[in-house]
Amino acid sequence: MKRIFITSLITVALLVPLGAGRTGAQQSERAERAERAERAERAERAERAFRGQTDKAPAGKEQMASATAPESNYTIAPLRRDFKNSFPIPAGEKLEYEIKLSRFPIYASVGVVTLENLGEIAVRQKLVDQTTQEKKAEPLINGLNIEFTPAPDEQILRLRGTAVSKGALLGLFGIDLRDRFEALVDLRDFSARVSLKEVKEGKKHSIQSALFDRAEQQVKYLTTDLTKPDAPPRANATPLERKDGMLSLISAIYFVRLQKMKEGQMITFPVSADEQNYQFEVLVSRRESLKTDCGKVKTVRLEPKLFGPGRLISRQGEMTMWVSDDSKHTPLRLLAKTSAFTVTAKLLNFKKKCHIIEQGDEKGETRGNSGTGGKVE
Repeated sequence: MKRIFITSLITVALLVPLGAGRTGAQQSERAERAERAERAERAERAERAFRGQTDKAPAGKEQMASATAPESNYTIAPLRRDFKNSFPIPAGEKLEYEIKLSRFPIYASVGVVTLENLGEIAVRQKLVDQTTQEKKAEPLINGLNIEFTPAPDEQILRLRGTAVSKGALLGLFGIDLRDRFEALVDLRDFSARVSLKEVKEGKKHSIQSALFDRAEQQVKYLTTDLTKPDAPPRANATPLERKDGMLSLISAIYFVRLQKMKEGQMITFPVSADEQNYQFEVLVSRRESLKTDCGKVKTVRLEPKLFGPGRLISRQGEMTMWVSDDSKHTPLRLLAKTSAFTVTAKLLNFKKKCHIIEQGDEKGETRGNSGTGGKVE
């Protein structure tokens, strides 16, 4: 396989757990586009033959819209948004995940993804610009290239996710990836106020910030190519609509953790990422016993609907995530499958911190949880 294809696969593998599989995936998608189109055409012909249809009209806008509409077979879950007085995820929580990529003949660890709750922030004091002698606010996020000053009464939470490439395979191909995702969230309704994505992949280095402007009900993006210091930042041509309660990618992960997990319900909410808006859907599937380094624990099996036309990751695939069945809903494991590869994410620092999940009986299952489910090894 070509080096560029290997690079794209590993990039996607590292970013899928952050819900950002679009980044760096264009090369690998082009390599597979013809194959996918051929498979889709064969499947369509078979379906028409089965139904006795001869109409060969392509999928229209209604079919594309159905990919992003909530599936009617599921009850839409009521959303929890007010956490300012009882936030179950402790400040300073740091979760590290080993990411493995499987695509024959490759099965290797390709990096580490880290999720951090950095806690509430205080508005920083204004600094003096040495060239203009004017006071200006220090950015609340390092590298933020867009102006944002929270209101005095806002309670702002800072969240961060990073993806770093590691492993012998990456050294062999000279792959170096260090991406960072951050978000500032209003604890009053957990809506995103501003987000940042820093991409460092080989010679590529850029920062993209998004301002979730409540006054104008718009999401405004600004992208800076740090490899071209003389080039001005690029703004998205048309600001996107900001929907009430809209989230960024990294805040969406935490938002799901804060919801009530009722089996058979679909958690759905608006997200803006990579200069596009989406309606995320996460199915609360069932409760299962999961084998971990700390023994068997009770978990909730979630199925994020992120793959497919009109969704965050345009390729076909499926994703499953297991979170602890307690108030923190700590993500323990993730599995993402596509026709091209399989990605797994496993919590690394779980064994050292088994108190992340409240341990129960002698079998190592969690206390105070109801429901029956399957068993996952």
